[in-house]
Amino acid sequence: MNQILDYNPNSNFNKSSGSDKIVRVFAIILMIFAIVLIAVVGYGMYKNKKEVNTAQTEQTKANIAVEIKEKQATIKVTHDKNIQKLIYSWNTKSERTIPGSSKYMEETIDVPFGDNTLHIKVIDANGFETTHDEQISSEEGADLINPVIELSPSENEANKWKIKATDETALNFITYRWNEGEEETVYADEGSKELETEIEILKGKNDLTVVAVDTSNNVTTEMKSFTGLTKPVVTVTLSEDGSSINIKATHENGIESIGFNFNNQELGIDIGNDNPTIAQFSKDLDVGYNRIILTVKSVDGTETKFDGECTYGNTGSDSSENTNNTNNATNTTNTTQEPTNETETTDENENQEQE
Repeated sequence: MNQILDYNPNSNFNKSSGSDKIVRVFAIILMIFAIVLIAVVGYGMYKNKKEVNTAQTEQTKANIAVEIKEKQATIKVTHDKNIQKLIYSWNTKSERTIPGSSKYMEETIDVPFGDNTLHIKVIDANGFETTHDEQISSEEGADLINPVIELSPSENEANKWKIKATDETALNFITYRWNEGEEETVYADEGSKELETEIEILKGKNDLTVVAVDTSNNVTTEMKSFTGLTKPVVTVTLSEDGSSINIKATHENGIESIGFNFNNQELGIDIGNDNPTIAQFSKDLDVGYNRIILTVKSVDGTETKFDGECTYGNTGSDSSENTNNTNNATNTTNTTQEPTNETETTDENENQEQE
């Protein structure tokens, strides 16, 4: 009976629960509205700021125009701010700077011969930079472009350096000198746009100065410091009775390693840990054919290779007709001959024989 009396759908408790639900729903709606409002306002501020920045960027750019007339080009610059300086160059070579002080500049320059690119930079009073490139072709232009000098290692010899000079019209000559020594001159062929020469690098640290001059007396100077490196010297000597060989390797700064292949066998050569400037050892020859391959490396990274072959003992031929034969690794002969008491030295680029 009491349970039935307690149940009342219209009681104040149930009314209070319904009001709480309405408040919570209303609060959620307000939160969603606030989030949407913040997003809209934030996007509007971002858009306005972007438009202002774009407008400011457009205002800071200079207006650059180039007019070509006969053998000359006129650079015209207008700006909404004072121009601090105008900088131009041909083909990214040496730049020329012209100071400015107003919102307008005009500069007339000579046009070089051939196809060239005029690079222009304008810097305003606030330090903002505007760039412009202009492709210009002229068959009657002046020779304004300096020669270009390239220095690179020789492709053939480790202790040489290659000098290469080029010019868009024609070269006259190049000169080079080590330190403050006497200049050496190399002349180009008439009308040639390219000139190459190879020079030997001096031992030790030295300064090289190269000057290239074209037919219009445009001059380019290049300076570079080099540390000259040399290859090890390898000497192979037969014993008096011809039964063994004596091997000597030398290098002024020290020997790092010696590789020794004897009759297709790799023999380890211990030269110690102190990188000696002289290393010597002997090896008995086998009866019959012998092949000797040496690879000597210096502490400077240079390398000398020796490749030789000979026979020892009775081969059935007249010993008076036999001689020793050694050749470098790139030019090995298969002729088998008796050894004699001779000293022969070979590296990658030379082959010597003594009788």
